[in-house]
Amino acid sequence: MLNSRLRHAYVCSNNAGYCFVDFQTPEAAAKALTLNGQMIPNSNRPFKLNWASGGGLQDRRDDRGPEYSIFVGDLGPEVNEYVLVSLFQGKYPSCKSAKIMSDPISGMSRGYGFVRFSDESEQQRALNEMQGVYCGNRPMRISTATPKNKSGGGPGAGPMGGMHGGPGPVGMYGMGAPPLGYYGAPQPMNQFTDPNNTTVFVGGLSGYVTEDELRSFFQGFGEITYVKIPPGKGCGFVQFVQRHAAEMAINQMQGYPIGNSRVRLSWGRSQNNSGPAGTPYRPAPPPPVYPNMGMPPNPYGGFAPMKVWQH
Repeated sequence: MLNSRLRHAYVCSNNAGYCFVDFQTPEAAAKALTLNGQMIPNSNRPFKLNWASGGGLQDRRDDRGPEYSIFVGDLGPEVNEYVLVSLFQGKYPSCKSAKIMSDPISGMSRGYGFVRFSDESEQQRALNEMQGVYCGNRPMRISTATPKNKSGGGPGAGPMGGMHGGPGPVGMYGMGAPPLGYYGAPQPMNQFTDPNNTTVFVGGLSGYVTEDELRSFFQGFGEITYVKIPPGKGCGFVQFVQRHAAEMAINQMQGYPIGNSRVRLSWGRSQNNSGPAGTPYRPAPPPPVYPNMGMPPNPYGGFAPMKVWQH
C-alpha cells in the first residue's frame, strides 16, 4: 500500500488544483507515478503526476542556488521522468530533476521535456555529450532551455520552478516536436529586430484550437504575458515576458503540428503595444511556406504580423 509509505501531502494554495506528496524513498515515489492517467477514486478526473523539484517542503527555500535547464526532444512514449532523470544523473551528479510535458486529458507524453542542473558546466557538457544519445528507443534532441532565475523561482515559476512547463494537448503527430531541420532549418534571429519585442505571431492555426491550448504549447519556453486568437482569422499571438523565450519558441516550434495543421511562426506585435516611440521594427526573415497553409486573406483586427520597413 502506497499510503503506508506516505510522509505527508500539502497543497500549494487554496484551490490551487495541485499538491505535493513526499515519500520515504525514491522507489516509493516512482511506484506512485505509475498511477499517472488512472482515475482518481470517487472522481471523474485522472491523476496527473510528475516529479516535483526536489524534496517538497524542505526544498521550497529562497536561498537555493542558480539552476540551469536543457530542452530534451524526440522522447518516445515509453520514457517517463524517472527514466529521463536517471539517465542524466548517471553522468551528471548536479542533475536535479526532469519534467516531461504531457497531455492533460490522456496523461500521455508530448515527446519533449526539460532537465535541470545546479552546475552550469555540467549543463553545458550535457548539451554536447547527450546529443543523439538514446533514451528508451529513440535518440534525444538536445538544446538550450529558458534560463532559470538565480533566486530559485522568479516571477511566474510553477511547480517545476524555472521550467514553466505545463501539460498541453497532443499534436497531430502525437509525440513531440520533430527534429530540427525536419521542416527546414530554423530561421535565424535578425539582430536588428526590436529588442523590446516579445510577441510571436502564429500563422496557419486551426480554427479548433483555443487560447488555453495554444498557451500550453508555448509555456515551456518561458513566462507568457498573454495569448490571443482573433476569431476566424486562422492565426494567434503569444507574448512572452522575455525576448529570449520568444526567440527560442520561434526556432523550436517552427512547423510544429498544432491541432490539424502545421504552424508558421514569425515576429508579431499588437497594435496596442507597439513598443517605444521611434523603435524600428524589422522582423526575422519570413519562415518557409507550407502547402495549403497560406495566410488568411482577412485582416487581423487589433493584431498584425510584423511588417518590414520599406526603403
